[in-house]
Amino acid sequence: MIHIRTLFLAYVLSICSFFQAQDVTMKKQVNNLFSFAAGGTPTSIGFTYERILNNRKVSLEIGTGLLLGGGLGINFYPIKSIKKEQFNPFLGVRSSYNIQGSGGSRIVNYLPVGINYLGSKKLYLCLDFGPAYIVQLVPNGYIQWDLPQPNYPKYSFNVYGGFKVGFGF
Repeated sequence: MIHIRTLFLAYVLSICSFFQAQDVTMKKQVNNLFSFAAGGTPTSIGFTYERILNNRKVSLEIGTGLLLGGGLGINFYPIKSIKKEQFNPFLGVRSSYNIQGSGGSRIVNYLPVGINYLGSKKLYLCLDFGPAYIVQLVPNGYIQWDLPQPNYPKYSFNVYGGFKVGFGF
């Protein structure tokens, strides 16, 4: 009878420690990413905030540029969910608007293919690029009103991308 009680007690303690270990690892997961970005969602130089959703296969992103502008995006992790200390490939959809320093303004819609890395010390690196549909709403630079004006908006297809360095919390 003592052996059965001892086995039962050992079993209960092992289950409790297993559940506690899972709870601790869930608390250590990084769900928020803040980064300094060049290109990508802010369309120029700026900052982004990315929220990794509960299933860890989708993240939402918002960015703002140091010049006037900003954008929104969503990333999908089709191969595997995002994890720390490994490279995480993703596909995305992003749309951004910015007022360029030369006076023009444009909308950039692009479909990035990228890879990111979230280190054990919460360092975050990301690189992406993909096809872009760019709508130039207003021309860049000084407009001479006495000359014939080109028709705007102008549309173009191009390759666009971004680079981010930041941290997770």
